[in-house]
Amino acid sequence: MGDTVQETQHIAPMSRHNGLALMLAGLVLMPLILVIGYWLDGRAQLVVVFLFLACMIMAILGALKLHEPHYSFSLSREHLHFHHKIGGWSLHWRNIFRIGQPNLTRGIDQVDLPYVGIKIRDIDEILSFMTPRLAVHILTEQRPLLALARRYGVIERHQFHDWLIEDDHFCSANGHHYSGAIAMLGHRMCHMRELYGYDLLIHESSLDRETSEFIRLLRGYLYPAE
Repeated sequence: MGDTVQETQHIAPMSRHNGLALMLAGLVLMPLILVIGYWLDGRAQLVVVFLFLACMIMAILGALKLHEPHYSFSLSREHLHFHHKIGGWSLHWRNIFRIGQPNLTRGIDQVDLPYVGIKIRDIDEILSFMTPRLAVHILTEQRPLLALARRYGVIERHQFHDWLIEDDHFCSANGHHYSGAIAMLGHRMCHMRELYGYDLLIHESSLDRETSEFIRLLRGYLYPAE
């Protein structure tokens, strides 16, 4: 069982880390490189152009990091909230069956994946409030997980190709019908459960600590000590 958890916690993702430093470094170095290029008077021009473009990319990456939400998760006594720049989802803790780290096994080798897995009792709580944009993002983000399952021989080639573009009509266990991107996500969640044992898989870049430590934190909310 986890530790007793009383307070609400907000998780700042690692993907935001060093965003300001990257952006400022790029913005400061770009004019400096132009000055050096002017001083060289055309010599090593290709090197100067390459360094300038590298600094520009650095500044853009920093700005993109800062554009991410301040928090990726909010953990309260009643809910688990996930935040993304194009939407989010929320689950009651009582609707979560299990939280763990998914893995793949081939022979005697077992590989822990850099994801947090969440197995849900009723996926309608997710699908009913999911936005199509976020559903498309999740579907795209999970393609490497299908490729990984194919590489490890968990699924056949024809399954891999069929599941890359899911059926756009879905009926949940409770009889709720969905269409479009939300239906495709419903099918994908079923396939993720079949492959990895979890309906939702969240990459470690959304966390603020090691995957195993974050799972321990979530379990503290899921199984609060009496």
